[in-house]
Amino acid sequence: MKRFFGSGICMVAVFMLLVTAKVQAQNDLIVSNVTAVQRPFSSLVDVTYDLETVDHLPVTVNLYLSIDGGTSFPFSCQAVTGDVGADIAPANGLTITWDGTIDYPGLSSAACQFRVSADDGNGGNPSGLVLIPPVSVAMPAVFTMGSILAANEVPHEVTLTRRVNMAATEVTNGQYVVAAQWAFDQGHVSVTTASVLDALDGSTVELLDLDDPYCQISFSNGVFSTSVPDRPVVEVTWYGAAAYCDWLSLQENLPRAYHHTDWSCNGGDPYAATGYRLPTEAEWELACRALTETNFNTGDCLDADTEACYNGFYPFSGCSSGTNLRRTADVGSYPANGWGLFDMHGNVFEWVNDWYMPYDGDVTDPEGGTPANYNRTFRSGSWLYGADDCRSANRNSRAPGNTDVIPGFRVAKSAE
Repeated sequence: MKRFFGSGICMVAVFMLLVTAKVQAQNDLIVSNVTAVQRPFSSLVDVTYDLETVDHLPVTVNLYLSIDGGTSFPFSCQAVTGDVGADIAPANGLTITWDGTIDYPGLSSAACQFRVSADDGNGGNPSGLVLIPPVSVAMPAVFTMGSILAANEVPHEVTLTRRVNMAATEVTNGQYVVAAQWAFDQGHVSVTTASVLDALDGSTVELLDLDDPYCQISFSNGVFSTSVPDRPVVEVTWYGAAAYCDWLSLQENLPRAYHHTDWSCNGGDPYAATGYRLPTEAEWELACRALTETNFNTGDCLDADTEACYNGFYPFSGCSSGTNLRRTADVGSYPANGWGLFDMHGNVFEWVNDWYMPYDGDVTDPEGGTPANYNRTFRSGSWLYGADDCRSANRNSRAPGNTDVIPGFRVAKSAE
């Protein structure tokens, strides 16, 4: 089991530090009394904590970074020394020292938080991800996927035999900046004035369209930055979404889910992948619905004022119109669904793992097809489109190299 605790920091030019402790107490394995102190005129941060474990056994301790105010902690701090890593014995006053300029040099003006995790090897979901379906839902998970409202949404029964951990929010500009900076510093990507390009397995495909006026990420003098870190990343290709998942895996010393020649996920078996990946289309719809069978997980209507970021001038048939924000919203600005996932309707479309294929009857653990029509699927709806595109069953697709102001993504990781 894992227990996570964190303390917030605010980084400016020399990593000026503000500390606010956060505690999530649970049983048996406890990390507590977390503090973070930055050394004067230095990028070094000393994180101290107390550790209790079952039968006083040693555990694995890791330090994670958040740049979205603590909504998620997807970035593993690698430039660390002290009481971190494997075989950490329980004690009070343990210390981890982190060097931010080595791990994430592009963060000089980003607001960050840390989280200390302790893992005894008995399972648990990664920090910032939500277990889907929850342990209270019977497994295998069986649900009706699709609807009668569109020809490409033929209702059929889907059985999923294993759980998945899915990010609570869409990947933000700030999160992508941090990961892309790490990938650039490691030589996993190259950058031109127009694009971020892949550099793994001999691939050079475009990952992010930097020169599009709608792109909210910039690159200058070797550093990525964004002025809107909490909005979902856009102008990212499907390849850029999959590559981001691989960057997370590499940072945590996990096998990459994707090979960047044919871009298959774990050789065609995404459910058995151990690294981060995009959710399958079936996993995505199960997670979006959260046991609902209505048009939206909010019911048969979707309120653009209070429930989702979409073009409220075009409500679902028979429902009331609402506002049109005319842009993306900060992730998590609207209530989560019943399983704790934000923005499953609207804000940005979300790339999923699957090739876009017609449904073909009842299926168990659908793997996502083959590149028969050369398009990848995305779900969710967006800020630019009306309510019909936000329905739980709605399907859209684009070529995997396409960039636009509407697609983004969220990450997943098969549960242990």
